[in-house]
Amino acid sequence: MNNLLNTILKDTFSVNLLKHRLRILKSNLLKTFFGSNQEELSLCAEDINWLKSIPLPLYQQFDKDNVYQIFSNLEMEISKLKVLTIYLTFEPDEITLSQIGAFARKTFDPTLLLDIKLNPNLIAGTAFAWKGIYKDYSLHAKIEEKKPEILEGFKRFLR
Repeated sequence: MNNLLNTILKDTFSVNLLKHRLRILKSNLLKTFFGSNQEELSLCAEDINWLKSIPLPLYQQFDKDNVYQIFSNLEMEISKLKVLTIYLTFEPDEITLSQIGAFARKTFDPTLLLDIKLNPNLIAGTAFAWKGIYKDYSLHAKIEEKKPEILEGFKRFLR
């Protein structure tokens, strides 16, 4: 099971992408084992290429009798992974997400997942949530921290 999870995580850095890839892998396997009774898969080229990148020996561990159990076990393993929530003012493209994810995994944990959230109130920076603790490293937080001093400076200027 670890080989499958490690293969999936190799180039999957976010929670959303992990869920997406698990869904297409499971749908593809169910279609293979149980035929056209499953809903038709309409995959983009990127998804098809990702499915093709999974080594054949990992596909061969699945059969119609164990596919549901393997995915159940996989979901239990995934629930144990560490997740770092990152608040950004923009939605990162795949290249940016890969760069952030690779850095985070190299720095903290090789199986770390990122949960990207959008927060348009941040200014020139980011915020993080880790194990229930939220830290804001944006300019917005610095401005809020220095708000009394900034207001006092404006009051002196207006006199």
